[in-house]
Amino acid sequence: MVDWTQFLNACPYQARRKRRSFRDVRTSLAAVALAIVACGRSDRRATSTATPGDHSAASTTTATPPGPDPVILRVARVGGAPLRAYAYGALDTAIWTSVDKAPAVARVLAFDDDAGSVAVVDARGALRRFDLRQGQVAPPPTVKLTGLATSDGQAVYGIDAKGEVARLTQTDATPWIFTAPAAVRDVAPRPDGSIIVVAARRGGAGTVLWHLRPPESRLLDSVLLPPPVADRVVRTQLGERLYLLTDSSIEPVRGRDLAAVPAISFPRKIRAVAATPSGDRLYVALDSTTTLQVIDRYSDRPTTGVEIPGAAIDMRMDPLGRYILVRPLSGDSAWVLAVGTDHIVATIHTAWTTDLPFVGPDGQVATAVKNDVVFVDATTGAKSRVVVGGAKDYWIPIRWNGFRPRPASLDQPVTFNGVQRDTTDTIGRVIENSKHDSALNPSASHAIVDTAHGNIGRAGPEFTVQFAAVLSPDAARSAAAQIAAPGRNPRVIETKQEGTIIYHVVTGPFPTRAQADAAGRASGRPYWVYEGTP
Repeated sequence: MVDWTQFLNACPYQARRKRRSFRDVRTSLAAVALAIVACGRSDRRATSTATPGDHSAASTTTATPPGPDPVILRVARVGGAPLRAYAYGALDTAIWTSVDKAPAVARVLAFDDDAGSVAVVDARGALRRFDLRQGQVAPPPTVKLTGLATSDGQAVYGIDAKGEVARLTQTDATPWIFTAPAAVRDVAPRPDGSIIVVAARRGGAGTVLWHLRPPESRLLDSVLLPPPVADRVVRTQLGERLYLLTDSSIEPVRGRDLAAVPAISFPRKIRAVAATPSGDRLYVALDSTTTLQVIDRYSDRPTTGVEIPGAAIDMRMDPLGRYILVRPLSGDSAWVLAVGTDHIVATIHTAWTTDLPFVGPDGQVATAVKNDVVFVDATTGAKSRVVVGGAKDYWIPIRWNGFRPRPASLDQPVTFNGVQRDTTDTIGRVIENSKHDSALNPSASHAIVDTAHGNIGRAGPEFTVQFAAVLSPDAARSAAAQIAAPGRNPRVIETKQEGTIIYHVVTGPFPTRAQADAAGRASGRPYWVYEGTP
């Protein structure tokens, strides 16, 4: 049994206040899971030696726990080069490179780990998908959308030129369209597959929200909110809250029933907002102030202020909820705010782009210093390693097991001791016959015998009989098992044409076209003969 009191008091993620520990646990099971990850990894650091292109005097890495691997995807900021993948602990050597060239990336929408696809917005504002399994980059859709948003990376929503809401997926040939009766301002996809459409009422009479579940266009719920009209929407990573922002106020809304909570007004303009992954706290940076306002979701009121060295213009939350990176109003630096204690723990030197800086899974902060990416400790600011020229790329951190080498045992046929073989298994018979196939003994098929002189020499042109060319390996094997062609055993070979694998059912080669034609006719199947070996 886990001693939750001891665990929550010891973990920095939940050490905010002891009297609030169990209230934080009620946030969600997912929030507790994030806390376990944050605590468990902080004690497993090991020193590694420097590598070329990854220079460090004392480079620190984290032992990879069971589960998805931390991976960094990198693409040239100017575009026009293949996408590359690196293991987080070895950033000097690419473990994978895409077949297609990738465009310049403006921002990342989400990573669909099931499909192995990254949804991004390119420099022209169009949706692009990076297929990590096939190494392909999908072309932009024909429909032009703005305000692109997604919760899972699979279904991406946006607003078209007519003000309609459109949904783009990898499988739909045409986008799903929802025509709203008012001007749509934003779309908030939810983890359960539904969406909340945010629109402005005519004449600035407030904001209207519609809740629906695509592909159905029937409204599940709706609510009218009083003025002013919301111009921004903040979504939480795991929580069900939605925060509507105006110039100087925040209006929380419950996603499940669109129940509105009294708005929170501030005396100054809102500059930036950052929510913890669980959505239990919201950090708000106001114009020309050195205090961050912290909103507790249970009281929906500012609970306390966090002092920072100066005015802030932007904030970026650690995906694991351990730190917030705060961007000052001026200068190339960032302040590291520890969420567990609400104190600034370090000031780091870095430029600020849409991808850098970010907090890695081991608590190191990836910073941009001129053309290099420098990793520093989040609590001390001490440099740990440098990726020379790394800032020329756009960095996309993901967690995925798809780049792990495939175990060789998965490609071995399963055998069962003591089970008698089924001699009627035609596919098994083809596999057995293929062991003696001429393709495995090319010297036999390429040799000819001069009967007049008893000499063995090299053959001239040879001919192959092809019965089928299909995209499915199983269909090809099944076809090969049903074809009887004298002289050679039909088999399956594969070729790649424009990135697509084609499976051919062939037999041969034969020394003459006449022999190849004879074998094809004897099979009783449609066939054609071509010159050459498979």
